[in-house]
Amino acid sequence: LPSAPPGRPLRSLAGSPRDLRYRSNVPVPQPRPNWSDYRALFPNRLYVVNCFAQTALTFAIGGLAFWISAYLRYRGLPPSSTAIFGLITAVGGLLSTLTGGVVADWLRPRHPGSYFSVSGIGMLIAAPLFVAMLFTPFPAAWGFLFGAIFFAFLNTGPSNTALANVTPPAVRATAFALNILVIHALGDALAFPTIGYISGHTNMNVGFFLISGMMLLSGVIWLFGMKTLGADTERVENATPPALA
Repeated sequence: LPSAPPGRPLRSLAGSPRDLRYRSNVPVPQPRPNWSDYRALFPNRLYVVNCFAQTALTFAIGGLAFWISAYLRYRGLPPSSTAIFGLITAVGGLLSTLTGGVVADWLRPRHPGSYFSVSGIGMLIAAPLFVAMLFTPFPAAWGFLFGAIFFAFLNTGPSNTALANVTPPAVRATAFALNILVIHALGDALAFPTIGYISGHTNMNVGFFLISGMMLLSGVIWLFGMKTLGADTERVENATPPALA
């Protein structure tokens, strides 16, 4: 962004009255996506890879969030312990999201697949930490859970940036809309009954094993697409007119 002239910081932030009138009187048309836009995304290999990885992640995180209260009761903790989980998720998720984005951007000049590698390695670390939580007595188990949450959320910035980078600007909004539909329809929507069914026929620890398995699966999928991420990103950038990049 251009710097504001001295003495006009607030005006530069707010915009002049003429700017506001211009923006309000000249709406920018937004074309509605059609079926051909959606179909064009399926041959995009890394877009599909990213959607599968994020679906496995959403299954794990959504299932954990839905069943954590029942799991903590199963481990003998009081209902108030869910507040600790909420604090861990808030703090760990925020720190992890910031860290993942910074690390992936720092690595990208030397490692073009860094957005997928940071996402994948984070999930490969999160999975065993989550398993360790299942077999560690509380309160020590909170430490393993914090570590699992931290590494599971490293992908938040990098994976979504990669999703944008491998899709042309003309279909980028459509790509994100379809991604959101897929990861929730095949992710957390299936996690709730699946984990409940397994836990009901065995126990909560076995049901939560599935969460660690989905973490591991998402990490493997991201690492699978790591090698060609840089080339695919460059291909989209080269095919994009400078005005739309």
